[in-house]
Amino acid sequence: MKVATNKRAIKRRLDDFLWREESESNVRLRRVLTEFFFQFERVAIVGGMVRDLARAGRDGFHSDVDLVIEGDVGAVASFARQCGAEPNKYGGFSFYAEGWKLDFWALGTTWASRAGHARVHKLEDIAHCTFFDCDAILYDLKERKVICSDSYLDHLRSGRIEISLEPNPSVTGSLYRAVRRLLLWNVEAGPRLRSFIERHLTDQGFDSLVREENRKDGDGLLTSFRGADVLRYCLSKEDVRSKIAQGYGASASGTAH
Repeated sequence: MKVATNKRAIKRRLDDFLWREESESNVRLRRVLTEFFFQFERVAIVGGMVRDLARAGRDGFHSDVDLVIEGDVGAVASFARQCGAEPNKYGGFSFYAEGWKLDFWALGTTWASRAGHARVHKLEDIAHCTFFDCDAILYDLKERKVICSDSYLDHLRSGRIEISLEPNPSVTGSLYRAVRRLLLWNVEAGPRLRSFIERHLTDQGFDSLVREENRKDGDGLLTSFRGADVLRYCLSKEDVRSKIAQGYGASASGTAH
């Protein structure tokens, strides 16, 4: 399945996946979302799931579920305690339920807002404070509404990933996601992302990426490169990226985060 043709098509893919799919896994996810998160007035799935379904359809999604809650920070923290969620290093919470890993945070604790890089007052503002332009999309659970810019799908179809908001809490994490997406999706870096990679993909930066991969994915993608110079070269070559993406097959979408 290819990139969705318009926002209605994205909504249809998400509606089907979340509310109509009858597989055991999807039924369990539906139960978690309604029983745990519908107590809040506004809550949205952000990033990964929405992006992957928009980009590649049902087969493109193989990761966790990230949610942002437009509600009182204290109420979200209380909810986290009630469901046994553990704090994560970015001010949100993580827990497992019904076989799914869910990460969530209160809108008011969004890192870009706390660090003074963006004003975040409503769910729609999240689309303006993601590191990657391809992550700037949300799905309002109760309204069943897709939230993204009018140009979002054009960017997704361009075969290029670009930085939307560069300040972020983890340079290594952002570099790691960038490198894996470029390789596994066979897309090129936009000018700002290319500059970011050139600055941070040093020998030391490469070692940090390998450690991150061993900790998170352990699939050996980055360790197969001999160092930063080789990796930078391969990132710039479409034919090399294409061979890597084909070699990892259908699992590539899910392992690029």
